Amino acid sequence: MIYKKTSLLELLGFRLADNIKKKRGSILIIALWSLCLLSIFAVVLGSGVRQKISLAHRIDERSKLRLIAEAGVKRAITELRKASEDTPDSLSDNWRNSKSIFKKVRVGEGTFSVSYEYFNDDTKVTELRYGIVDEESKININTASSAVLRRLFRIIFEFDATGAQELAASIIDWRDSDSELSIPLGSAEDRDYRNSQFPYEAKDAEFEVVEELLLVNGMTVDLFERLKNYITIYGSGNININTASSGILSVLGLRKYIVDRIILFRQGDDGITGTNDDNIFDAVSSIVPVLSGIFEFSESEIAELNAISDQNLTTNSSNFTIESTARLENKKGKHQVRCVVDERGKILYWREL
Repeated sequence: MIYKKTSLLELLGFRLADNIKKKRGSILIIALWSLCLLSIFAVVLGSGVRQKISLAHRIDERSKLRLIAEAGVKRAITELRKASEDTPDSLSDNWRNSKSIFKKVRVGEGTFSVSYEYFNDDTKVTELRYGIVDEESKININTASSAVLRRLFRIIFEFDATGAQELAASIIDWRDSDSELSIPLGSAEDRDYRNSQFPYEAKDAEFEVVEELLLVNGMTVDLFERLKNYITIYGSGNININTASSGILSVLGLRKYIVDRIILFRQGDDGITGTNDDNIFDAVSSIVPVLSGIFEFSESEIAELNAISDQNLTTNSSNFTIESTARLENKKGKHQVRCVVDERGKILYWREL
């Protein structure tokens, strides 16, 4: 066998080449790892950017929706200011029911609608109407007597006499200044609320928002949702005979025959409430003369109508609820503003949903 001698230089060359190959492999591995890390960083960074862009879009959409909803409130206030303060308010007024003024009004990239749920005395069905609600068409829970509250709960909730009395008494005891029960059983005062899961006491002052009713013993979320469109905390407590529903007029204590005649008078010749031929009462003093001049009433009915007119009725409204809903074109989201304003447009309550 013949062996070939390898020189020192050749050996060094072989080792150098081998080292270069190893270093190239290491560099390639490092480069691949670097690419992997950079790819991960890029994915994470891209995801963060996308989230921030998405958040920015949502904030921008919400801002637009809020401004559009506010535009609806301003439009409603403008319509209220057009009406004379000295003119009786009625269901036929433009601010109360007008699709052309309040339904899907375009503003920029979206629309607003000002609407409310209305119980139609003609059809006996609750429907959506476009306009503003006067608070004087509702029962004021700060001023209503126990008798009025009892009738409210019997009519709206169909409570029996005992259930209606207990809930009415709880409301009276919540708002009165003393700590004594107004009825021996069924009401609630400080000691009853102190024994609840999260102890508190009766307020012993007027309700500041209608949602405060949820703190009153016996009131549930379900009952409140059914009741909220019939109650208010604004105004003197007098009910506008031109705008109140038959149910609210009955709550005041007027017998059915009288309530039916009031509604019949308001409907006008076409027999439909809320149209241009509606009749209105110009003043409280004219209620009895006008009705008795058209319909027959007994002496007791005249006396009842006189008493309730003097104590509980008005023909003008001073506080109004505006519910403005904004939507963007081709978007599912919406933004709602619910507020209460006085006849001058001053904001008394504001809530965004």
